[in-house]
Amino acid sequence: MTSPTLQQLRIMVSEHFGVPEDKLDNQVSFTELGLDSLTLVEFMFAIEDHYDIGVDHASAMVDPTLNGLAKLVDQLNAEKTALAA
Repeated sequence: MTSPTLQQLRIMVSEHFGVPEDKLDNQVSFTELGLDSLTLVEFMFAIEDHYDIGVDHASAMVDPTLNGLAKLVDQLNAEKTALAA
């Protein structure tokens, strides 16, 4: 089962970088998907804008896959929600 965050990130990669969604593997690194460092920075900005969170590049590179990024985004969203409560 795909989490809503993972599904959204898959859509974003497909729309922003022209990678067909059916060609995306959630466990393959971003570089293996053909995204270079500049492209990754642009993608982080898009994620920050979409989710209204700050994504630290180093944290995103701990597990540089769609699965890893989805977990990080979920964690940052949970922290943001906890701070707002």
